[in-house]
Amino acid sequence: MQIGFCPAILFGSISLAAITLSTTTTHADELVLNNGDVLQGQTVEQTESHLMWRSDNFGDLSIAINNVTSINGAALSADGSAVAQEKTAEPVKLVSSFNNSYKGGLSVTGAYASGNEEREDWDIESAVEWRTGDYRHDTLINYESHSLDGSPANEEYHLGYGLDFFFREKWFWKNGASVGANENRAIDQYYSIGSAIGRQLWESDASALSAESGLVWISEEFSDQSSDNRLTWSWSADYRRILGQTLELFHTHRLLVSLSDFEDSEIKADVGLKAPLVDNLFTELKLEWIYDNQPALGTDPSDSQLTIGINYSW
Repeated sequence: MQIGFCPAILFGSISLAAITLSTTTTHADELVLNNGDVLQGQTVEQTESHLMWRSDNFGDLSIAINNVTSINGAALSADGSAVAQEKTAEPVKLVSSFNNSYKGGLSVTGAYASGNEEREDWDIESAVEWRTGDYRHDTLINYESHSLDGSPANEEYHLGYGLDFFFREKWFWKNGASVGANENRAIDQYYSIGSAIGRQLWESDASALSAESGLVWISEEFSDQSSDNRLTWSWSADYRRILGQTLELFHTHRLLVSLSDFEDSEIKADVGLKAPLVDNLFTELKLEWIYDNQPALGTDPSDSQLTIGINYSW
């Protein structure tokens, strides 16, 4: 379902994320290592030589006591005797850096109408993320098809892959590439490759926020046989938060600005809600918005659509 949309909705969602960032507080302890790194989390267990630490971002760690400077500002003795034991945590098997993890989601939206109007719309999207050690991988596959009154369907697809390397507890170096097409915007084919520095501001079961900025090379081939190749500066953010006990609010956006022409820019944003149905099945309400101030010839600068579909998460 295509609808008109005002950029104020986008900026309202970004403001919501900013307000949440300013009002969110954490209750984790703070551990300082000899090299200056700071880890948020809590003590799980302690031996004579090692401290078992549950990091908010990296999971369970085994850290040599002689590598620890302080916890909550209190210096440790040589044998670590000044470290207090946590009362609530159970001893667990520990690994360094991120625990290996795997999660993903599949969203399907469809609509069909016949009679005075013949309409068929499909929107299928799958996203998968997995972590191994200091690396986080993510993939995105999206396919859309829109047909009205028997006309040939306008199709859109996107394939993307990204790899994050966490060189500090919350800082990561992201590299990614994508390929796709968008007939609604007269783009027969596009390719992109980019690199950015990002920060995982926080991440928990209740909420998460990350932001990144870097450079992206984009190559586009249009339906009129013209093309556009440009190096852009990018800024993006990814936010989610559980509302109450069931609803999940999510928001992502990406801004691209050409370095050769600052007036050539594009922004894409998604904002929506997920509500649980049964087990891992959710209903999803999502608003997608794109604004390109220098679109392909014969196309409008702004596109938006509101979809209601089914999402399966694992």
